[in-house]
Amino acid sequence: MTRNTIDLRSRLAEPMVRRTVSVVLTALLLAGGVGVWRASHSKPGGVVEKPRAPSNRLSLPEEAGQLAFLKLETVATALLPASEPMNARLALAEDSTARIFPPLAGRVISLQASIGDPVKSGAPLAILDAPDFGQAIADLRKAEADSNQRRKALSRAEILFEGEALARRDLESAEADAHAANAEAERARLRLSNLVPSGSKIEGQRLVLRAPLAGIVVDRQANPGTEVRPDAANPLFIISDLRHLWLNIDLPEKASALAKPGETVNFTLDAYPGIDFAGRVDRVGAVVDPATRRIPVRAIVDNADGRLKPEMFARATLSAPDATQVVRLPVSALLTGGLSAHVFVQVGPRDFERRTVTIARQDAEFAYLTPESAVKAGDIVVVRGAMLLASELAQGE
Repeated sequence: MTRNTIDLRSRLAEPMVRRTVSVVLTALLLAGGVGVWRASHSKPGGVVEKPRAPSNRLSLPEEAGQLAFLKLETVATALLPASEPMNARLALAEDSTARIFPPLAGRVISLQASIGDPVKSGAPLAILDAPDFGQAIADLRKAEADSNQRRKALSRAEILFEGEALARRDLESAEADAHAANAEAERARLRLSNLVPSGSKIEGQRLVLRAPLAGIVVDRQANPGTEVRPDAANPLFIISDLRHLWLNIDLPEKASALAKPGETVNFTLDAYPGIDFAGRVDRVGAVVDPATRRIPVRAIVDNADGRLKPEMFARATLSAPDATQVVRLPVSALLTGGLSAHVFVQVGPRDFERRTVTIARQDAEFAYLTPESAVKAGDIVVVRGAMLLASELAQGE
């Protein structure tokens, strides 16, 4: 053992030195304990982290500019279509439509109805100056006069024959003349009745065109002074009962089993976006068009409110007899990524949730969801601006 080591031990053995060392060690132990206690009990400094929102939820601030570009729509249900949308066209119901041609050549004197006017059965449409009509009246009067004369001659012949002052041959000749005169008078009467309905007043050679049924004047090809003929290419008037229309559908050959009389057909129109209309299949074509491979199908559509117009183009779909009601969304609401599709559903005034959906059928306008999809009827979905929300949600992830 060295001399230095002996000196250090001797100095530590002194009472004053031992107390000093004890105080220092105690202070160090206390300082360490206080530090450990503070570290375990003190609050963390800086900003406290807020709990993060779920990855599929997005909350926009009140002044967010994206809110002005969003369009929301309440989800509705519809029958699941069994076919793709088919081209269709509204047309006049020919069973309740009249195309009126003049029965005789003549000239229009005055018009009593215009396009869009409602008319009753028998209402006057136009007055024509028709020389042939005057000739028909004259023929009837001449035939009736001749028939009356022949009838009187037959009566005299019968009296003379009973007095044995006339031969049977002359009597039979008088009977034949009377029958021929009666037939001619009946022919002239029938011809005139075809030109003028019974009960109408005849004024010279003026012919009154009348409506054969009640409806709306949908077309008129006449003006005062127009020369008209019965063999014209276009009718003078077209009158139709627009409370019922026909929907002519070009049915693809592969969907022929879906079209049966009495089945429901749904269709949409560009004039009324977002509104569904329905009709009932009335006739199905018996043959396939060899050029287009389409089957003509006709459906009857109620049009009591007059919103539907003939010649409007439509997109029609047929549903299977056992079709179910499913959720229908506009295609613009869908966001596709990979093999999945998503929509944004409003869950608060400025809160939106991204939900996954499964598509059962989709066309150019609508997507029909399966029953297990996370969107139900009555939910409010974003149909415009969903891409903005997706971008905002991706930045927060």
